[in-house]
Amino acid sequence: MFVTNVRPGALQRLGLDYATVAADNPGLVYGLITGYGETGTDADRAAFDVAAFWARAGVAELLTRPGDTPPFQRGGMGDHSAAMTLVAAIGAALFARARTGVGQLVTTSLYRQGAYTVSFDLNTFLLTGHPIAVGQRESMGNPCMNNYAAGDGRRFWIVGLQAARHWPALCRAVDRPDWLTDPRYASPADRARNAATLIAELDAIFATKPLDDWAAVFAGEDDFFWSPINTLEDVLADGQFHAAGGVVYVPDGETTVPMVATPADFHGTPCAPRSRAPRLGEHTEQVLAELQAQRAARANPDFTD
Repeated sequence: MFVTNVRPGALQRLGLDYATVAADNPGLVYGLITGYGETGTDADRAAFDVAAFWARAGVAELLTRPGDTPPFQRGGMGDHSAAMTLVAAIGAALFARARTGVGQLVTTSLYRQGAYTVSFDLNTFLLTGHPIAVGQRESMGNPCMNNYAAGDGRRFWIVGLQAARHWPALCRAVDRPDWLTDPRYASPADRARNAATLIAELDAIFATKPLDDWAAVFAGEDDFFWSPINTLEDVLADGQFHAAGGVVYVPDGETTVPMVATPADFHGTPCAPRSRAPRLGEHTEQVLAELQAQRAARANPDFTD
């Protein structure tokens, strides 16, 4: 298996492109991740995820409120998701090789990953010719899918996608059963038409209690879905995050360093960090020696791959 994020043109100049490397190894699974794809006019264009994933693929624009400047991407957002896509593709290619004995080239790009991330919006535009407007929280068409501030300033998101199920639960939670028969809010379409009024009313109600008090109220409604909008400190203090395996302790040679774990667990073959990360150049001689031994073995007339 060979994995690289070097641009296609540079790989060809180095003799490390797939066609060259796989010529003597038909079982090779070769994973390539690029900025914009391995073909086309921008195949050799340099890229970081902020450019290809965040900006060019439209992610930043779709998160920008009208009249505002685009938000900044958090570090590695495109890198992490594109890497997971490549890992999945490599895993599928390894499975295919186990069945057929033949390897293959698998590729992805930061640009494609960004477009896939907002594919709901892109597919809607492809089907209808119209973009989905960027939501304004003060006038969201579905006030039950919106964020609000509690009386202590902490914000939370209510998630009421299913009108028949979630609207009555919200009315009960905020002690407004009269809204169930209010003609302004009788149907999802009515609530959309009067969204600004309803959101303003909810803003005023939620401002009357701190979030912990609201959390206790929400816990009494099985059909009320919500989540706090956590800070980094909130996430790291969340017992559920730790119970779900969110932190792993990585050896550093003397002690361990807490880090965020990869988001997949293998229950049949559990994995954990077994050693510290190598220091710069630590294994260079070992790797070169192994390569030299492989070359010597291949030079033997009796060698079979």
